[in-house]
Amino acid sequence: MSTDRDPGLSDKRLTEYFLRQKAAKERAEGAPEQVQTVPPVVTLSRQFGAGGHTVAEALIKRLGKGWDLWDRHLIDAVAASAEVRSEMVSAIDEKMHDWVTQTVRNILGAGGLDALAYKRHLVQVLLALAHQGRKVIVGRGSNFVLPQALNVRLEAALEFRVRATMERLRMGHDEAMALVLRSDRERADFSHGVFDRDVEDRAAYDMVLQTDSLGYAATTEVIVAAVRAVFGETVA
Repeated sequence: MSTDRDPGLSDKRLTEYFLRQKAAKERAEGAPEQVQTVPPVVTLSRQFGAGGHTVAEALIKRLGKGWDLWDRHLIDAVAASAEVRSEMVSAIDEKMHDWVTQTVRNILGAGGLDALAYKRHLVQVLLALAHQGRKVIVGRGSNFVLPQALNVRLEAALEFRVRATMERLRMGHDEAMALVLRSDRERADFSHGVFDRDVEDRAAYDMVLQTDSLGYAATTEVIVAAVRAVFGETVA
């Protein structure tokens, strides 16, 4: 799903979704009660350099028509929900900036978004996406918000992640190592600060896959098989 860099578009689509849900509920009034099914959703938590984006893109192609990928543009949806500039949300997305005071520094000269408000708007967007179903949501602690989703964690050995970062971003070994370690710290701090959870807690995931051992293609196929097993053969 693309926002075309327009935060208002995400907000519009979410609003349209809720209007459709309301209309469907009104039509169903008086109808016999039916068994509710869990909408198919996959969350992907990933270590930096473990191939999260590569696997997510491949997964969307394998799952087929009707599946949407939500990654960086999720920030725009949160920004639209919070009615703040996307750049301001980007400043705290999966990062920590003085969570003791729970305040984001004024980066645009137009106020900020505190941690509790960010969490509230993020949760609202994640729940709306989950109700739509057929979503692959990358990062943002989505597994902590959506326990009924298929929650997957992608990991790899440190040196593998450093080498992958060197190739992807065309940088030296030391620079790549510093970036990987910093990103690990920021994502851990994000999970602790926003959800009070440990991003590496194995109990928070349905499966933890080593992309350096499996490879990206096999990792994708394992997730597809799990989607079918959990949500039914017809969803993929």
